[in-house]
Amino acid sequence: MPRRIEPFAPGSLVLLRRKAGLTQAQLGAAVGVSARQIASYEQGAHAPSPRRLRLMARALKTSAHELAGVPAGEESLADLRRFAGLDRVDVVPLLDAALPAELGRVTEWKLQALETGRAVTAWSSREALQEVIPALAKIYRVPVRTVRRSWFRSFPEQGHLLRAPRTPGRQQGQRRAGSGAWEELTRRQRGYLVACFREDQQAESRAGESRAAGRDPGRAAQWRRIPFTVRADPAFTGYTRVQERLRAEGWHDAGAGATVHALARRGLLRVSEDEVEVFPLGFVPRVVVEMTRAGRACARAGLGERSAGRTRGDLLSEWLWTALVKVAEAGGTGLAEDALWGRAKFYLGTGYRPGGTLSRGFIDCLPDEGDGRQEGVYRWVVTAAGRDHIRHHAADYRELYPDIAADAAVERVTDI
Repeated sequence: MPRRIEPFAPGSLVLLRRKAGLTQAQLGAAVGVSARQIASYEQGAHAPSPRRLRLMARALKTSAHELAGVPAGEESLADLRRFAGLDRVDVVPLLDAALPAELGRVTEWKLQALETGRAVTAWSSREALQEVIPALAKIYRVPVRTVRRSWFRSFPEQGHLLRAPRTPGRQQGQRRAGSGAWEELTRRQRGYLVACFREDQQAESRAGESRAAGRDPGRAAQWRRIPFTVRADPAFTGYTRVQERLRAEGWHDAGAGATVHALARRGLLRVSEDEVEVFPLGFVPRVVVEMTRAGRACARAGLGERSAGRTRGDLLSEWLWTALVKVAEAGGTGLAEDALWGRAKFYLGTGYRPGGTLSRGFIDCLPDEGDGRQEGVYRWVVTAAGRDHIRHHAADYRELYPDIAADAAVERVTDI
């Protein structure tokens, strides 16, 4: 029988418990369960209740997101409830009291329907959503935009009800504004802006790789801050990556500060200072720059590049496509269960969120049925839905992610 994949990451629990220096018995005492129950969680045999998940996160000084294997910003409606430590029966009276009587009584059935991707007719109008979404946000103690984002993923057909109408040609207007700003820059300012833009995009790529590996890269406001220069002798500090780019282009000289501040006055960069420790000098000042949205739009306009934007709704992100290719390349024998690292399994695996939109059912974890079969050994295989997806969209992915070699995976699923 296929094993159901629960929205819980047992491997993360083991690592976080050991990092906290707690035994299974100590963690169990903090949560109110036995050491045997903690062992069951760590083996993936059971998933904790919402209340225990919250207590466990508190005891380990981490987040419920980390324990559940769900990145911030990718929560389903059920996740938001679980991360608040609430069962459906807890939410019913709170939501019922918050909503006007004309929307009908709140029942567990209605909440279950929402969490499994089935629309509730009484809550499918613009007026109803303006009541339900803020009420859920207050109950789950999250921003309204977080609930709105989760709702939209579950009910994309209601998107026109959740989003304010956009001004026609908005993106074209942004591109025109970026192009106009680029034309006003000197060659030197363009060189500096492009150097900062390239480092900004590298930082964005590294953040994406961290998420794919199951690590939290932190807030964008932090990892988008680019060290520009350290106010000390380069013999001790070396050059920053931005400075190395500028040196290669012949732009790095004593006028760097004036050029950077000229870009900041145009709203294309933000400039700040902090301190960094340099041996043997101690703490020395450092100049940090951050690209603004206008700055990225200006650089893209000048370089003739388009924003990557969001992946088409019917296509996978780069890291999910990489994971699917990895399983497909393993063929009929399947991929060892522990060879699929990160959180891709929570978004590709069959059974993670029945009826939801985040679990696509493209792979499944089945018992090993080979000659050397061992009890309790599972392997990842591509499902029929996954094979169809690869066949139908191979050309799309080849154009979208040219650096990912998928020919072997396509050949494997075509042969089946």
